[in-house]
Parts: sequence; C-alpha cells; structure tokens
Amino acid sequence: MLGVIGINHHTATVDVREKYALSPEDAAELVSQWKAEGTLEGAVVLSTCNRIEIYFETSDKPFDAEMLMKRLADYHRVDFNPGIFISREGKEAVTHVFRLASGLESMVVGETQILGQLKEAFGQSTERKQSTSALSRMFHKAFETAKCIRTNHFLTASPISSGSASVALMDDKVPDRNISTLILGVGKMAETIYDSLFEKGYSDIKIFNRTTERAEKFALSHHNIPFFAGNRLVEALSQADLIFVATSSLKPIVTPHELAGRPASRPCYLFDMAVPRNISEDVAHLPNTQLYTIDDLRQAGEGGMLDLLDYDAIDRTVEEMVDDFFKWLDASAIREVIHIIQEASDHLLEKELDKLPSTMSDQEREIISHYDRHLRITFSTALAVATREITDNGKNLRYTEAIGKLFNAIISEPQ
Repeated sequence: MLGVIGINHHTATVDVREKYALSPEDAAELVSQWKAEGTLEGAVVLSTCNRIEIYFETSDKPFDAEMLMKRLADYHRVDFNPGIFISREGKEAVTHVFRLASGLESMVVGETQILGQLKEAFGQSTERKQSTSALSRMFHKAFETAKCIRTNHFLTASPISSGSASVALMDDKVPDRNISTLILGVGKMAETIYDSLFEKGYSDIKIFNRTTERAEKFALSHHNIPFFAGNRLVEALSQADLIFVATSSLKPIVTPHELAGRPASRPCYLFDMAVPRNISEDVAHLPNTQLYTIDDLRQAGEGGMLDLLDYDAIDRTVEEMVDDFFKWLDASAIREVIHIIQEASDHLLEKELDKLPSTMSDQEREIISHYDRHLRITFSTALAVATREITDNGKNLRYTEAIGKLFNAIISEPQ
C-alpha cells in the first residue's frame, strides 16, 4: 500500500513546521530505522519551507498512520498533535503527490519550485536505496503529470516560485526600487530572488554568504554585484534596508544583535524564506522594522491568470494520470503473483522429481524430462489465466494478495 503523512502550510504555521523540519541526514536515518524494523518497505521524505511529508510503501493493511506520525513527533521531541497532520493512502495519496508536483497544492498556486524539490527528495531516496519500484514509478508519473499540466493547461505563463512571490510581495511594501537590498544565501532560492529583483529593476543588490568562494562565484555570475562573506554579516546588514534571508541554517542567523549597527530611524524590511526560520522573532519588535515569513505568501498567486484556469480540465488530467499509474500497479501486482505461481510449480515438480528411483534408464529420464517441461508450462499457464480472471487482472488486491500468500507458503514449505 502507498501512503503519505505530513504537515504543511494548510495545517500548521511556520513556527510549528520548523520543529518538524528534517535534514537529508535526518530523513535517511528515520527511513533506515523504519525499514529495519519492518514498519515500511521504503519511503521518500520531502522537507521544505512549506511542508514536511513522508511518502511510503508498506505491506501492512490496514496501516497505522497515526503511529508513524507519533514516531515523527518523538524523533523531534515535540508533543504529538494529530490535528496538524495529513494522512492519505492508496489513490488519495497518489493524487496528492501528482497535484503537489504540478504546483496545485502550493501556497503560491502554480509555483515550479516544488517540482525540483520533489525530484531532489526522490533522488536522495534512490541514492540511499530507500525507495521501492512502486514509489519510483509513482514519482516518475508525478513528474510526467506536472509536465503535462504545465504544457497543456498553461498552469504558468512564466515560472512562479516562493522566491519570486516574496519579491512581488516586498515590491508592494518598499518605497522604491532604488532601496539598498541584501540577499543572505547563494542557493537556488537566492538565485530566484536575485533574478526577480533584477527583472523588476532593483539597482542596488548585494549578496552575503559565509563562504568567500561561494559568495564571489555568485557575484561574478550575477553582473558582478558587490558581496560580503565570512564575519562581515553585521556590516552587510548595516548597509541594507531590504533583506531576504534564504540559507540552510537550522537556527536564526539574524537577531537584534546583528542589526544593532543600523540606525533605528531607518526603515528595515526583512523576508525570511527559511524553515526553520533564519531570522529571530525578536527582530519584529525592533523600531521601524517589518518582518515577513513564508506564511505571508498565502494570498500570493491568486487572481489574474490563475482565475482564468480551467481547473475542471486540470483535475481530469490528474485523474487520468492517476488511473494510468494504478493500471501499471495492478499489472505489476499480477505479474508478481504469476512469478510466485511459476516458482511454486517448479518447487513442487522438483520435489517430486527428486523422488525418482536411481535405477531409471537415461531414456526413461529423458521422457520424464520432456513431460516435466510440458507439465510446468501447462500447470503455471492454467493457474495464471485463472488468477487473472479471479482477481480482475490484479485489480482485486485482496484476492491477488491471498493467492500470492498461498503459493508463497508452498515455496516456503520445507523439503
């Protein structure tokens, strides 16, 4: 069974989401533990600023999803609150993943960044051999769905992301585009923020990163903008009035202490793109300071082109893709059972052939060998045809699983 549990911007605020954030190393550790215990057969973990979700496959039916939620809360040493979690299984879980990849479940509807984040999460799971064939097929089909929707339904005329949406939001807040602007971080989010600022005509943009080499590389590839690095964070902040923070730090790196060098009379606008947050909540209480977080993007993306989208057609496309995936899954299940039937047939016949008397002649053995091959094919083919009929070609999973268990028991029978 395929399923998903998690929290997202619909169910939990940023201060709650940041407590559940998982680094790639944390995610690998959790999945390895759950696989070793037999809780899951495999899983893919997505941890972004807007959601922490675990997509998994399990052989348990029914599956105790709440147990997995509690385990996640225990891992982070936070009180368990089932009300902030989503839980989906089967077709609902797959539909959720397909919609998510297409940007339909994002805070900024239609954003393209989530697709890259899903691909990265899936890639990390695959590298660690923590995915399964069903999960792999599901994610590849999700990526195909995203491409189809963007191509055929014009979900975005130009790529949207949380980064560009944050720039659009702040563009309405600041007095003009000549404002001194600083970006903390040099990752993909920083790239998007810079590109959006540049396109809008912001003329005074600087970059900061702890590593001099990375800061310089970013600056050179972006019109040779000024950069700060190393221990020059306070200096960089003192010169900026519009600040975007998009680093991978797991704790605040901008606090009232780092901003102490700025004149209190000068307005300061800050946007914290990170989860966990990179800007201390205390910063919001400083005079002439406006602090925004990823949750302030809830209304972004609404109106305009998005109001003109044919959501019914989009939903039909997603549903068709989900149906295609389950046709593959059904066929995969029946193929596996037929393989088990063939193994069981071979097992039984080999067991009987071993009982043949050693005094038989070569000619007699050749005749028996000929009929043995014929019998194996006839027996397994008849059983395969009957299995397809009884299980409706694998769609009746209860019968499919029961037949698989029956013939597995024959294979496992002691010699």
